[in-house]
Amino acid sequence: MKAPKIGLALGSGSARGWAHVGIIRALEEVGIKADVVAGASVGSLVGAAYASGQLDTLEKWIKSLTKRDVWGLLDTAFRQGGVMRGNKLMRAIGEQITDYEIEKLTTPFGAVAADLYTGQEVWLQEGSMLDAVRASSGLPGLFSPMWHQQRWMIDGGVVNPVPVSVCRALGADYVIAVNLNSHYGKPTRFMQPQESPKNNAIESQEHEANASWSSLERWSELVDGLMDTFKVTQSGSPQASAQAPGLFDVIAGSVNIMQDRITRSRMAGDPANIMLSPDLSHFQLMDFHRAAEAIEVGKTVVSRAADELAELRHWSA
Repeated sequence: MKAPKIGLALGSGSARGWAHVGIIRALEEVGIKADVVAGASVGSLVGAAYASGQLDTLEKWIKSLTKRDVWGLLDTAFRQGGVMRGNKLMRAIGEQITDYEIEKLTTPFGAVAADLYTGQEVWLQEGSMLDAVRASSGLPGLFSPMWHQQRWMIDGGVVNPVPVSVCRALGADYVIAVNLNSHYGKPTRFMQPQESPKNNAIESQEHEANASWSSLERWSELVDGLMDTFKVTQSGSPQASAQAPGLFDVIAGSVNIMQDRITRSRMAGDPANIMLSPDLSHFQLMDFHRAAEAIEVGKTVVSRAADELAELRHWSA
């Protein structure tokens, strides 16, 4: 019998997406290589690097990132449909990864985005690979939408967080999907909670990292301070003694819940053959500097699915 064509659907999930690298590495170690790749948001970045043969380069770079490096890549916007434009980040990625035309890649690849005004799911399967990644990665409220192919595009996770359907369309017979949002019940914080004094030496160094981050932090603290005004203080209320969530907690938490619900709904109608759900509940939205940890979590989830993957190992042998 002919071996099935394997598809890899890499889900959205911000910094948790570095777990995709570990998953791909662990699959390779047992002889499983994807024939087609599809991704949403950060999944599109890792998928593009994999499909273009540049995963080694991406992995080396993300493992080198420090918290200060991450902050240095943030370019505040506020008036362009998001808190950050994302231009500095994409320039940094472009310095590491060579851009290719998607249709010329040896491994078929597709990225998912959403049309901001029509809600249409958009499959990006031609043109600049890095433009497709950026269009797929406009997390609502945080990153500005991108004008691409004559429309404003936002994060693909809004419509198809784990793009199994794109893998099928690219010809996959057997799809391994990665859901990074299955831990929706645990809050994901944009920033560390302020548990130490403002004059703490470490915090002082962090605030000096760059002016852009300082502006972002001051603005978010102002908004969160205004939110404190509306705290429920009535005695006996469940929220009476709880700390009100910050603005970015609300944005990130809402998006995570939405994506998890959409994923469950879509999987009911078009299930993957194998769903990998790494436990990344302890990762925050912007923990891009924790790549090594996320990669190890990705490897672990593959080892736990050894029995399910046995059939594919048989075909790959």
